[in-house]
Amino acid sequence: MYEPKRLHPISSVINFVKTLKDAALPLLLVFVLNGNIFSGDVDWIPLLIWIGVLFLVLISGVIRWLRFSYWMEEGELRIEYGFIFRKKRYIPVDRIQSLDFSEGIFHRPLNLVKVSVETAGSTGSQNAEAELTAIRREEAKELETLIFQEKSGYVSTGEEADDADIEAAQSPREKVYGMDMKDIVLMAITSGGAGVVLSGVIAFFSQIMDNLPIGKIYDEILDWIQIGVLVVAFTAFVVLLIAYAISIVLTIFRYANFAVYLEADDLIITRGWLEKKQMTIPINRIQGIRIDENLIRQPMGYASVTLISAGGSVLKNDEHQLRMLPMIKKNEIQKVLKMILSDYQMVDEFKQPPSRSKYRYMIRHSWLGFLAAVPVSIFFFPYGLLSISAGIFLVFLGGMAYRDAGWNAYDTQLTLRSRIIIKQTYLMKKHRVQAASGIQTLFQKRADLSSVKLTLTSGGGAAVAQCHYLEEKDVSHILNWYLSSRREEKPAES
Repeated sequence: MYEPKRLHPISSVINFVKTLKDAALPLLLVFVLNGNIFSGDVDWIPLLIWIGVLFLVLISGVIRWLRFSYWMEEGELRIEYGFIFRKKRYIPVDRIQSLDFSEGIFHRPLNLVKVSVETAGSTGSQNAEAELTAIRREEAKELETLIFQEKSGYVSTGEEADDADIEAAQSPREKVYGMDMKDIVLMAITSGGAGVVLSGVIAFFSQIMDNLPIGKIYDEILDWIQIGVLVVAFTAFVVLLIAYAISIVLTIFRYANFAVYLEADDLIITRGWLEKKQMTIPINRIQGIRIDENLIRQPMGYASVTLISAGGSVLKNDEHQLRMLPMIKKNEIQKVLKMILSDYQMVDEFKQPPSRSKYRYMIRHSWLGFLAAVPVSIFFFPYGLLSISAGIFLVFLGGMAYRDAGWNAYDTQLTLRSRIIIKQTYLMKKHRVQAASGIQTLFQKRADLSSVKLTLTSGGGAAVAQCHYLEEKDVSHILNWYLSSRREEKPAES
């Protein structure tokens, strides 16, 4: 590992496929807008241009692979790369927080892994501090061992750590939580991921519809049914059903074999079916905890637990808010937290907003819905009147938000609970809170009410916990809790 090494040649193919995936929509548009390729009525010039571009991308990927090298030297992980301009990146071992492994469909048959190097300065970008696209698993383990030895001081003193030294310094990996397939399927069914897939399904259907004789088909259907609303309703139902099914399948693939391990001062999460991932989160980077309960899981007694981390681009989609427990019985959360983060405590007693805040919650949640219902009811009368029911539902949701809102400040922990659609409970330690503020409008001041907002560091951004329409004295109490004895608190670790 002290001599320059190259990535596996398959990395050039992986980069090409990644580029191809990113360019999938432009390619699809080229095919759709250039006529019917099967009948020969097609403009070949744009297609040939695209083929030439993809060929150049493949060639550049091979050249990038040839010019990419990495090695360990003088307590640093050194990487040199670049297609036209030669770039060098030296990462001190002391800054490396973790190495995260993942295996895609190209990696697993060849016993390869992708290694993401996470450092204390990693932000919320889509890339880690450094990324080794494809290396042999043995090389990844060797790199991990060398980094451990550098941190432990063996290399700098000229000593060599044997297996006994490493095992003595590293705690054994302890499994603290796992999900079987039944739990994963139930989580997929009760998740809200269908909305994300729905946009993709609609885009796909819109491309197909542009090439179908919709007018003729629609006229024939109208002659048969004599009412077009049923066609629209049935189509919407089918699209939603497809999106829901795709969402379930993607969730199962993503969270299959989900497990959480504790190893020394690191939290290790493994998951994935087609693409296996191993993520390492240093416990000292955890800034807070958020517990989510959606409208479907809450009556069933289930919740999800999310970690708010100060860094690590491995969290990508969640932007440094990683689901440590994607779905778990709420009464079991404390048992898991005790093994991982023993200083965080679940609480059952909350001080809620006063009764005069109830109608404010209802108005806050529903005013936009009723406002939108007015033009909808006018332009789509009489069916548009159904939009009023959405406003009524939002009033009900505002009542739920009032009942769920509350706070609890005990010792060094503040627990803040609120709801917009999903019920969220934040567990925060005083020395992790970056900012706290009280917000009071003119109308709130007249009613002796106020809102509170607290901010936690989350990667390159921030995670915000807030609660509205509390007693003014309660907000003052929370702010005093934040300010009091802060000098005696242990400062937040970077």
